[in-house]
Amino acid sequence: MSTKVVLLSTLVKRLERYQGESAVLYGIKSVKTVTVVTFLNQQKVDENYENILPAGLERIGAFGRCLDEINSDNYIALVQDEKLKCFIQDQDNSFKSVLFKTVDDVDLATLRVETKISVQLSSKEEETDRFLEKLLDKINSDATSFVMDKSKVALLCSGDKSVLYGAPQDVNVEELTTYMQDEDEEENIKTKKKSVVKDVALLFKLYWSTVLEDASSDVPQCAPLIYHQRRNSHVLCLSFDTISVVPWSDPAENIGPILCMAITRQLKLMMEDLKEQLRHTSIRNIEIPKIFHFHPESLQHYVTLVYHPQRSDQSLESYRKDVHQWFDLPLDRPIFKRGNKHWFAIDYENSRQLINTHMGLNLTGSNVSLVQGRYAYHHYMQDNFDDNGWGCAYRSLQSIISWFRLQGYTERTVPTHHEIQQCLVDIGDKPPSFVKSRQWIGSMEVSFCLQTLLGVESTILNVSSGAEMSSKAQQIAEHFRTHGTPIMIGGGVLAHTIIGIDFKEDTADARFLILDPHYTGVEDLRVIQNKGWCNWKPSSFWKADSFYNMCLPLRPTSF
Repeated sequence: MSTKVVLLSTLVKRLERYQGESAVLYGIKSVKTVTVVTFLNQQKVDENYENILPAGLERIGAFGRCLDEINSDNYIALVQDEKLKCFIQDQDNSFKSVLFKTVDDVDLATLRVETKISVQLSSKEEETDRFLEKLLDKINSDATSFVMDKSKVALLCSGDKSVLYGAPQDVNVEELTTYMQDEDEEENIKTKKKSVVKDVALLFKLYWSTVLEDASSDVPQCAPLIYHQRRNSHVLCLSFDTISVVPWSDPAENIGPILCMAITRQLKLMMEDLKEQLRHTSIRNIEIPKIFHFHPESLQHYVTLVYHPQRSDQSLESYRKDVHQWFDLPLDRPIFKRGNKHWFAIDYENSRQLINTHMGLNLTGSNVSLVQGRYAYHHYMQDNFDDNGWGCAYRSLQSIISWFRLQGYTERTVPTHHEIQQCLVDIGDKPPSFVKSRQWIGSMEVSFCLQTLLGVESTILNVSSGAEMSSKAQQIAEHFRTHGTPIMIGGGVLAHTIIGIDFKEDTADARFLILDPHYTGVEDLRVIQNKGWCNWKPSSFWKADSFYNMCLPLRPTSF
C-alpha cells in the first residue's frame, strides 16, 4: 500500500517565501501516512534545534532546491522548482515522486507531563554533563512510568513501547480518553460511554520505580564499598511542563517513549540555560529557568522555549530573533515574547476576565474581517469598581490595552480608571481635578493614552451620523486585516468596542461585531453572547442623530 503524504498549509506558505537553500523537515510518520508539519533552518549542524519542538514531531526529511543535493537518509524530500514537488524514499533507497495533500490543520492529541525532577549541578561543566547523562539514562529507562490524570490508567515504559494497566493494551489514544473520570464519579468508568473532548490536553504524571522487577537477579551478593568524595555541587528541583503531540488513532502503547522524549528535550533546554548561568555566576546564585509554550498561528504547532526569570523580553531579543530565523518567520510582530504564550483550558478558567468572548458565535458571512489574536473583555463593575453610567470608554481602552499585552507588545498591566485619568492629567489634556472624577472620556483621550502608555499610534475616523457607519465598512475591514486591533467607538453618551465587521458589497451594508462594555453581570459567556453583549449588530445599531468617532490603534512593527 502506498504511503499518503500530507503537508500542513502553513508549512507550504513558509516554503514558498523561503529564500534558504536547504532546511530540515519535521513531522509524524505513521503506518499509512506521513504528515510534514514544519521545517527548521538549521544553521549549525551541532545544535539540537528540535528540543524546542514537541515530542512526536521528529526529523523525517529535508527541503532543497535540487533533489540531487538531498541525502538518501531522508525519508521525505521536498524540492522547490517552479512549484513544490514531493519525493519519498523507495525500498531501494532512491526517491520517487509522489503527490501530496495540503491541509489547514492536523488532528493531533496534545499530551502534557507536569512533574518535578531534582538535577545536580557542579561548578565544573564536565561533572554537570556526567550528572545530566545519568539522569537522561534514568528518564529513558524501563524504570519510568506515567499515570494519566483523572484515571487509573498507567503506562510502564518497556523498550520502545508501553505496558498499559487500567486499559486494554490495544486501545488507541482516542479510546484511552474514555478511561478518564471526574473525582466524584463512583461508577466503573468502563461501563460508561464517554465523548472525547479533543481540544483539551491529556495530562500525565511521572513516576519512577525504585527497584526494577528483575533487579534482584542482578544484585551481587557482597557488601558494598562506600567512597566519599567532596564536590562543589548543588541540587535544584526543576519544574517540568512538557508537550507531546500524537495522532488520535495511534496505539496508546506508543505514548510512553514519546513522553520520555518530551522530558528529555525539555531537560536539555533547561540545562543549556543553567550551564550558561554557571559560566557567569556562582553555583549558589543559580535561578531556575521558566518554561513557555507557544502555538503561533503562522506555524500551527507548539514551540517550547526556556527563559531566565530575571531577563526582560528586551534582553532576550537576540535569542528570539534566532528562533524567528530558525522558522523563517518575519520580524514584524512578537511571536515568542512571554505575552505570546499559549493559553491552555486551565489558563482561560483562571483568568479574571473572559478571553475572546466572540469565539463560539457564528462568524461566517459575506465578507468577514475579525480582530486578530486575544483580548480580555473589560466591562462595567469589574474588580469591585462601580463605573456604571460613566466608565464605558475606560473599559473599552482596557480591552484594547489587554490586546497589546496578550500579543506581547507590552508587559505593563492594564491601567485602572485612576491611572488612565492620571495619564491624561500628566500630558496636560485634563486638569488635576479630573483624577478620581466620574467624567467620561472619548476616542481622542483613548488615543492619547495608547500613545503615552504604550507608544502606540492610532487613526481617528469620524462620521457625522450613525447612518454613515456602513460607508466606513471597507476601511474598518482593511484595519482588521492589516492591524487586527480592537476599535474603540464613541458616540452620543455611549462607547463600544468593534472587534469585527461583515461587509456586504452587493448592498453596501455591514454588520458590526460589538463588544459592549455596559454589561454589569458576572463572567458568564452564555449570557454575554445570548443577551447580545458580545454579538453582531446591524448598521441600524448606530443612532442616526449621533456623530461617532473611532480610534483605530495601529499595530507596531516590532518583534
